[in-house]
Amino acid sequence: MNNRTRHPVMSATQIVLAQIGIAMSLTLIPGSASAQPLETTKTVFYVSPRGNDQWSGKLPATDAQQQNGPFATPAAARDAIRRLRREKRLAGEVDVLLLDGTYRLAEPLLLTSEDSGTPEQPVRWTAFPGHHPVLSGARVVDGWQPYQGKVMQTALPEAAEGKWTLRQLFHRGQRQPRARWPNADPADPLYSGWAFIETTAASAPHPNTHRFTSGQTPRSWAHPEQAEINVFPWYCWVNDLIPVRSATVAEPLITLARAPNFGFMPLMPGNRFCVENVLEELDQPGEWCLRPDTGTLYFWPPEELRPGDVTAPVIDTLIELRGTAESPLRHLTISGLTFTQTRTPFPEHLHENFHSPTKRGAGVTLEHCEDCRIEENRFVMLGGDGVRLQGPNAGNEIVGNEIGHAGGAGVVLVSLDKDGNAGDTKDFADPAVLRRHSSRYPKLVRNVVSDNTIHHCGYFKKNCGGVQMYGINSVDNVISHNHIHDMSDKGMVMQDGFGRYVVEYNDMHDLGREIADTGGIMVNRWFVLDDNPELSRGAIIRFNRIRNCIGCGAYAEARHPKGEGDRTTAGGRIWTPYYTWGIYFDNSGRKNTVFGNIVISTVLGGVSLPVGEPRDNVVANNIFIGSSGNQVDLRMDGGNNRFVRNIVYYADPKAMLLAASSTTREAVAECDDNVYFLAANQEPQIRGAGSLSDWKKLGFDQHSLVVDPKFVDVENGDYRLRPESPAFSLGFQPIPVDRIGPRSNAVLRDAR
Repeated sequence: MNNRTRHPVMSATQIVLAQIGIAMSLTLIPGSASAQPLETTKTVFYVSPRGNDQWSGKLPATDAQQQNGPFATPAAARDAIRRLRREKRLAGEVDVLLLDGTYRLAEPLLLTSEDSGTPEQPVRWTAFPGHHPVLSGARVVDGWQPYQGKVMQTALPEAAEGKWTLRQLFHRGQRQPRARWPNADPADPLYSGWAFIETTAASAPHPNTHRFTSGQTPRSWAHPEQAEINVFPWYCWVNDLIPVRSATVAEPLITLARAPNFGFMPLMPGNRFCVENVLEELDQPGEWCLRPDTGTLYFWPPEELRPGDVTAPVIDTLIELRGTAESPLRHLTISGLTFTQTRTPFPEHLHENFHSPTKRGAGVTLEHCEDCRIEENRFVMLGGDGVRLQGPNAGNEIVGNEIGHAGGAGVVLVSLDKDGNAGDTKDFADPAVLRRHSSRYPKLVRNVVSDNTIHHCGYFKKNCGGVQMYGINSVDNVISHNHIHDMSDKGMVMQDGFGRYVVEYNDMHDLGREIADTGGIMVNRWFVLDDNPELSRGAIIRFNRIRNCIGCGAYAEARHPKGEGDRTTAGGRIWTPYYTWGIYFDNSGRKNTVFGNIVISTVLGGVSLPVGEPRDNVVANNIFIGSSGNQVDLRMDGGNNRFVRNIVYYADPKAMLLAASSTTREAVAECDDNVYFLAANQEPQIRGAGSLSDWKKLGFDQHSLVVDPKFVDVENGDYRLRPESPAFSLGFQPIPVDRIGPRSNAVLRDAR
């Protein structure tokens, strides 16, 4: 998490409870005679794993007679509130307080418009003050018996019947790795432990047969058909989990049950993969393997097993907030809870477009919701996304949560289903085509995703984002003050949508660690509709700090000569850093404003609008620092784009100041009033245009300065400007660095 202390924003009821915390702690012992309901005008229900759904739910602990106390399940509290509402006996605000413990859900908790609150009488599902309740989608796996050595085994009859497929197993709450080959080096888990496709065997009996190589020798596999490969096909934009059909490890050849999911992304020589769920490769503590034919689960526990140590997910969603178009679910808050251990929907629930999230699976899903809050929760070790706003939603706030180690994205704003996702249009200019696509998308209006810490997402589905928007009409949705880091792919991605969103004051770093052709913020096929008053405005990306957009690729052919793959690992087989930008408009950028951002250490540039005829974009007042290839990428078509009053600073004389193409002159209407500085004291070079002097002969940068911008402390990453900075003479405005990242709870309360 980030370095500020998090405390749930308390309701009035919670504050009263907190004030009597010492006395109340005695009443929470089951059977305590002192447990008394609170005197309040609110409707309050309590839930505890030690409770009973036949009780009233009006006491926080069992009474002395063992006849009354809290409910045992959240569903019982929901049903009790519904009964009171139907009987018109629901008094005031409604609080459901969950006490300490783990609530193992066999199905998602469904809250509908029937469970709505009002502005005056909101409904809150929250933790009892000082407690840390956990909602889990997993069940306990016991019955362990010795197998071989330190490996244990147990029977899962549902798996043998095809009713339970596992890709996650947990020991004491920690995700355990499936038995894999090759083994990864714990000191280098991302870039070690890979095999590589060498060739497709032309004479093989199956079209999906490939020859492979690795620095580790595989054992003989008795049941390769029970394994999957985790592979990064083609140019490494995505990964896929593909069932193995057969393997001849002595050759070595591997035959897959199908081609990669996206047909235009075949496996190519050099692509990296590992094989998972092979019993013979279960050779390290923590590894596990499931034989689906017998339903036998094998596990090498990292510590001695105790009852309840091992859990496995049975559902992919924990709470669904689901209203309807006619009656949205309104004014409901979920706060202070931990969501964990759900099944992964990848790759079975993929959309046709590879940039999309999966069709389902999240800690909390909102659909047809208005003015709801998901606040100060923890989402950890989920198989899918953290929070999904699915279909039409308006005025909801996803605020102050931690989302970590998710199988997919952090927060998703997405179309309802695949029938609403035409997407991926190749026509960027025909208004009729664009209107037709937009008419199929849901409208999301003024939702806020702010002050969240999102990290280590993309465990299963690598192509994802900390915040991901896909196939929607966006009306001023705001993504602000988030801390996003250590992502398999993007910090944020906006794909196949229409309308304006605002991305501001986010702190993002260590992004694109496993995927190529990516960015800190990536916008792809996002459009405006000039004749639509709500969707005619472009995006605003301002005051964000983006650091270390890394990128990773593995294939045999180099696509471009410089700034890509100039550093390698795995004996030269994996290129990283590789093929990534800071703010990346891939296809059809229109009317976007990029202002006041600080972008540090990318490969191909701090900002790029490379394809799709971008028009009417403004990149102004930004700071771009130290990219290995190009500092800024201006290779583009389109027209009326402006690059003005920016600061570009770098030290590597082999790197380029800018990248240009034959169409840049027509596409860029203005490039001027910038400050450029190459610390190596050489004249900056322009890829595709020669020296900076040659660039100026094209009419660009007539008033720009080649001079030290006078940062406060370059060595320690303080890129504020000193008062004497020459950038101020060109109209540069100070960037409010102290406002970037999550805010304190006091500031959040004042903002409400």
